Amino acid sequence: MSKKHPLVEELQTLRESSKNSVAQGTSYSLDKFNEYLHIEREVEKDLRKQIKHCATRKEAQLIMVCGNVGDGKSHILSYLNKDLKEEMSQFVIHNDATESHNPNDSSNDTLNKVLDGFKDKNLKDSGSRVILAINLGTLSNFLDKHGSEYNILLKYVTSKKILDTGLVENDFDNQNFFYHVNFTDYHMYSLTEEGPTSLIISTLLKRLVTKDERNPVYNSYLKFISDYPFATNCPIKYNFEFLFKEENQEALTSLIIQSIIKNKEIVSVRSLLNFFFDLIVPVELKWENLELYKTQLTNLSESQYLSCLVPNYIFEHPELSGLFDKISKLDPCIFRYSELDSNLIQLINSENPSQFFKEFIDPSIINGIESKLNHQKLENRELTKLFVRLKFFNNQKEVMLKNDPYFQEYTSTLFQFNNNEMSSIKKTYKLFSEAARKWYGDPKKSKKVVINLGKNQSKYRVFKDFKANPKLIQKEKSTNTILTKFIQEFVLQFEIEGEADNHLLRIHIDYCLYEILNRVLNGYRPNKKDNSNYVSFIGAINKLINQDNNEAPLEIDEVNIGKNSDYELIKDGFGEYKFRVL
Repeated sequence: MSKKHPLVEELQTLRESSKNSVAQGTSYSLDKFNEYLHIEREVEKDLRKQIKHCATRKEAQLIMVCGNVGDGKSHILSYLNKDLKEEMSQFVIHNDATESHNPNDSSNDTLNKVLDGFKDKNLKDSGSRVILAINLGTLSNFLDKHGSEYNILLKYVTSKKILDTGLVENDFDNQNFFYHVNFTDYHMYSLTEEGPTSLIISTLLKRLVTKDERNPVYNSYLKFISDYPFATNCPIKYNFEFLFKEENQEALTSLIIQSIIKNKEIVSVRSLLNFFFDLIVPVELKWENLELYKTQLTNLSESQYLSCLVPNYIFEHPELSGLFDKISKLDPCIFRYSELDSNLIQLINSENPSQFFKEFIDPSIINGIESKLNHQKLENRELTKLFVRLKFFNNQKEVMLKNDPYFQEYTSTLFQFNNNEMSSIKKTYKLFSEAARKWYGDPKKSKKVVINLGKNQSKYRVFKDFKANPKLIQKEKSTNTILTKFIQEFVLQFEIEGEADNHLLRIHIDYCLYEILNRVLNGYRPNKKDNSNYVSFIGAINKLINQDNNEAPLEIDEVNIGKNSDYELIKDGFGEYKFRVL
């Protein structure tokens, strides 16, 4: 049997296909590496409190551990089976609600049997204690089918918004039969005043590469570089060392967070670990046969070698996963600014590219690839591409600010919004109202909006009064300095006049919409593609425009910028329309 690359053989534990990637939540089943990688997350802290509380109760107690596939439910339950052994022993743990215990039963049938003690007719007398790890889709399907027998449970799920968008705090009311933690409430990143951070991503990455005798990956790295002379020319080894540097770890963490926020990429702990493997071990390398791999390295061109390195590889393989795809859209090579262009001109004209690199980038990153950077066969395009990307990793905060002026503002405002900071709430409502008013063109008049007539008009424009009355729910301001549970987008509410009970219009503003609203305020005119991408937003604008259509006058203007409107169309108290020249 052919010998594998020793470092990669250890890294394989990270892959989603690895037998070690899925823990058994019904008992303690973590190997040494998975226990080494374990991080106490906020969701675990809350679950601990619930288990300890419920273990002291005599009544029926159901703790639902809700979430999506791969988010770590089984891992945490497995860990707690060791850490809270006495308390956990008092519960039946049903870990995979998609499994059936009987080949003749569906997963719903099995779950119905497990939860028999929590049916309305049995709840007060059963004394059942169950910890249920369940995906949200499975929970929804189960309640759709069996909800008539579980009205009290269904009421709890609805009141806590477990299947909806929204946060409702858990309490320890002694009358409760039900408790839950929802992994979708706890995000892969946290919000702070200075910007988003991620204890989960940064800690997992740090533990993967840290120089610790408990880290089997680092131990295999040491063995590889000591036992194999060709290791000095190994791109896998270079990639692993590249992640030693704290600046590179921070840049990688930032890219992942941006992908989640900007593109709504769902990243689970399992998919994150798989991403780390794919990043360090390029897919084209023959690591499964060490002799073939050694031969392959001698045949790699300078360009091929550099393409395998993290700063290039991470932006050039969108086909590997959703996360790789989203990160490819953040490639710093997409953006240009005058200072960077000046650097690139100097690089192209330099007789010693590696020395030029070292003027801007940590020399320790360049030392292993100097000869390849100075090789005559390396094209200018390859040089400039690597320079731009390494410069990003070297100083990602500064580069990101130049490439995207809205991201920092979005995340800090979202932090304040979730903390119920009224100034930020007002700022966000104003952004929406002003950008919505100018979406179809700037009327150059306050409190007016240009009406979209369905066809571009070059001769006339029609104006109408524009009302956007916020419906604010007063909440006490919070003083949290870091948020781990929060709504990931702005949720605004407006009253719609003229409808029964002043119907509420709810608007969701994610990062992409936030960015284009700011651009509209700065003079950008949305095109057909924008209108197609933001259909629900367009519908919201039209609802605001169309309120009070029966009473509101229309102004009709021949396109003569700088002059007053020419005509007015108004409906009087008798229902008759009057048209007059202004």
